Amino acid sequence: MFAEIVSGLKEGTLPEVASLRGRCHAAVTKKLAFVQLPPVYWETDPKRNPDTKYLLWAVWLLHDTDMLGVVKGIILMEQAEKEGLSLEEFTQQSMNELFALAPDTAFLEALKQQVA
Repeated sequence: MFAEIVSGLKEGTLPEVASLRGRCHAAVTKKLAFVQLPPVYWETDPKRNPDTKYLLWAVWLLHDTDMLGVVKGIILMEQAEKEGLSLEEFTQQSMNELFALAPDTAFLEALKQQVA
């Protein structure tokens, strides 16, 4: 669901806002359906159960504060059942991974500006 966006970031291209918004809303809807289920039923297929860090990246890139609250809730529910990372730890790891995608320092600075 987010593979194209991640590939674009690796190439130094920010995603198109309209496309990212649509994918983000669809992915959050899917993710909410999964975290409502007992963890034994959580699938690992990213097309059906999107990676939470990509949801976080999307809301940062969109500056969508309403959706950010929803994604933070998803992180808390998911981490309670998984690795047990705090919201702050998960957020910091996700941000580091996002910035690591930048192909050069100029794009890294643009990316930092975009998610600030």
